[in-house]
Amino acid sequence: MKHYKLLPLVLLTLLSCSKAKDKEVIIPASKADFTFTDGIDHFELKNNSTAINGDVLTYKWASMCDTIKIINPEAYFASFNLPELSDNKQLKIRLTINNGHVSDSVTKDITLSKTTLERRYGLGIDLQDGHSNNVNYNWYYDQMNTGAYSFENCGPTTVTMAIKWVNPDFTKTPEDARNTYLSSGGWWYTNDIIAYLNQYSVSNFTIKIAHIDSIQRQIHLGNIAILCLDMYYVSNPMNDKWHVDKFYLTNYKGWGHFIVVKGYKVVDNKIFYEAYDPNSYGLKYTNDSIKGINRYYRSADLDSAVTKWWSYAIIVSKSKLKGLNYGVDVSKIIHKSGL
Repeated sequence: MKHYKLLPLVLLTLLSCSKAKDKEVIIPASKADFTFTDGIDHFELKNNSTAINGDVLTYKWASMCDTIKIINPEAYFASFNLPELSDNKQLKIRLTINNGHVSDSVTKDITLSKTTLERRYGLGIDLQDGHSNNVNYNWYYDQMNTGAYSFENCGPTTVTMAIKWVNPDFTKTPEDARNTYLSSGGWWYTNDIIAYLNQYSVSNFTIKIAHIDSIQRQIHLGNIAILCLDMYYVSNPMNDKWHVDKFYLTNYKGWGHFIVVKGYKVVDNKIFYEAYDPNSYGLKYTNDSIKGINRYYRSADLDSAVTKWWSYAIIVSKSKLKGLNYGVDVSKIIHKSGL
């Protein structure tokens, strides 16, 4: 009788062990996940998927909207360019991973911001402040094809732009300016710029630059500034499509150059100065616009480039300044040159 009573207990124990073993064979699967970053004119999609037990995964990125096209949709990382939008737009991005047997997917919402000049130019996302003294007629000159000394005509070209900004009826060319001073060639000096402005009765004065941001006051007063600076200290471009940083090589210190600064923008807490740079030599963006027009240079770069070369700015004004004392005595400062 005792043996018959023990038999069910043994069977129960065996069944209990069998169930415990069944639970132990459950293996977690690889999990899909990603994050995304706003890259000003594109979105970056970063894969954060978790591969379990050495899984070799394949990836498939997909947009739930035909507004955008994902670049490298089967790569570990992907991206897409921001489309031209008149207003904000939401879309869904899905990532699917597969280990050859099972797959996992995750879908996330992304908000695309409307297209702004700041995004298109590569300045940033949030415009916080700014001012421009541009005018509604063409006053830009490229120093290319400005005569026999085009390669060193940034001074004559810059001053011609400044006079044209003051007087839209001004018809002289950078070549005319070159023929007025140093007609046989050579870098123009800052006092040549001042003399040529005075020759055509253009109001100007020169200020000392302790920090480049001090010219913002002059911009708000409606003036523009001619800078003589060492372009070696201005950053090379991060993106060929953007309007930020210089667009030509300066592979040595002492690369003196003249530019016109006509405005500024504060974007994402960074200050950029809006310039006309004469050194275009026909270089254009993909939309066929000249690269020296509305080029933006970083405050820190210009500050270094000015203080290491000529720590002054020639301020050009549409106002009549005769009889008033402005700026420094230009006869008592050391002048610098640019090509």
